[in-house]
Amino acid sequence: MRPVELIRMAFFGAGLCCAQVLWAQEEVRYMEDSTQIGVEEPYGSVQVVRLKQGYQLGDGVTLRSANGNWNMNQTMQTVYGVSSTQKNLSSRMSMFEIPRARLNFFGNIFDSKISLSARLNFSSNNQSVTTGNRSFNTTLQEANIEYRPNRTHAFNFGLRADYIDSRETRIEGESLGFIDRSAVSEAFDAIFDFGIRYKGNYRLGNNQWLKGYASITTGDSRSGLQRNYGGLKYGVRLDYLPFGKFARFGEFYMDDLYREDKPKLVIGVVYSYNQSATSAKGTNGGRWIYAGADGAHLFPSYSKFGTDFLFKYKGFYALGSFVTTAAQVPNGIKGEFRLNGTFSPYATNQTEVQTKDLVRSRLNLGSGYNIQGGYVLPSNWAVGLRYSSLNSDVVTATFDQLDNYYAMVITRYLSDHNLKIQLQTGYNELQDALKTATQRGTYYSQIQFTIQL
Repeated sequence: MRPVELIRMAFFGAGLCCAQVLWAQEEVRYMEDSTQIGVEEPYGSVQVVRLKQGYQLGDGVTLRSANGNWNMNQTMQTVYGVSSTQKNLSSRMSMFEIPRARLNFFGNIFDSKISLSARLNFSSNNQSVTTGNRSFNTTLQEANIEYRPNRTHAFNFGLRADYIDSRETRIEGESLGFIDRSAVSEAFDAIFDFGIRYKGNYRLGNNQWLKGYASITTGDSRSGLQRNYGGLKYGVRLDYLPFGKFARFGEFYMDDLYREDKPKLVIGVVYSYNQSATSAKGTNGGRWIYAGADGAHLFPSYSKFGTDFLFKYKGFYALGSFVTTAAQVPNGIKGEFRLNGTFSPYATNQTEVQTKDLVRSRLNLGSGYNIQGGYVLPSNWAVGLRYSSLNSDVVTATFDQLDNYYAMVITRYLSDHNLKIQLQTGYNELQDALKTATQRGTYYSQIQFTIQL
């Protein structure tokens, strides 16, 4: 992509939000108030209750008691974008989206040893891409219980974003430095799943830390709540922090808003093994159900290995990841079940090799890497750059027709990640074999507004 084309797209998108940027430069103020309320009790005694209001965006509503507390907050993100597949930016298309309209619940009891978390995303599509009797509701994103016997160990039970995907998925969508996650995350990360998990923190001395994660999940994501096909998914992650922990949980968001005064780094390796893969990457379990001649289910296995890092220092951050996947297809597959539950046998002259290639063609097999970085100015304006690349196996799902991704983002933080405006422009490049004289890829610009109450 030539620089002049990128600049042209940036100005094209900037025109969409000129008025909004002017509003964004105004100062945001929060109300602080203290008051006393007299409450008369039945026997004539008066109890004075002090209520102090110091609400800030993202705090939500919290109820506290002697045994614990309960919090509710909500998130809204709206996106407007334009794109074109033409080099001269003709034939432009518009896009309107609400990627997140979330209602979050969190509570803890017994000295925070037990916590409960639930999240609904009302922008979710209530019907998955599967149809018939394998559809499922995607509004529920998280519902889990966590037990922490001490400050070092924790056990989690239920539905949540998993520990065993790339580092980007450890970061909430509202706290991303870009409008969306990278193409590598989109291609290989299942994100949500139901299961049992463990996480632990181990101090190695001299302020070095090792964090360990392990999980046993359905491998079918949220559709596993309806039915889990086949076996389970097993995963582990190890994170090493050589310079101590990040300030204010900075390990779990991108831009260095709190400007680390000392270098901070986390390096991780992750591996997962799904013994019965029924969808391209584990987000839509039950999409492909295979069987032998006797009608007994047969499934391919799907494994994923990755490594990643996050570095922060004085307003600058860098994040990178690499992922590679593989699959093993069993012998003896003779057909598949349609979405309505009926069995469809393959042709009698279809060879074992052809059958295995068909199964592999429905999985995201290959590798990819992502590298990005950004800097936050003292004025709370931030700029970021990102490059991602995908490489597929010879026989695999068509997840990398666009195989090189370039993006630039400008963010205005008004109240950390609780109130921000982002303008992102980029170019997603087609594989060389798919390029034509007029179409080389997709040029786009997007603007996103985020607010958390």
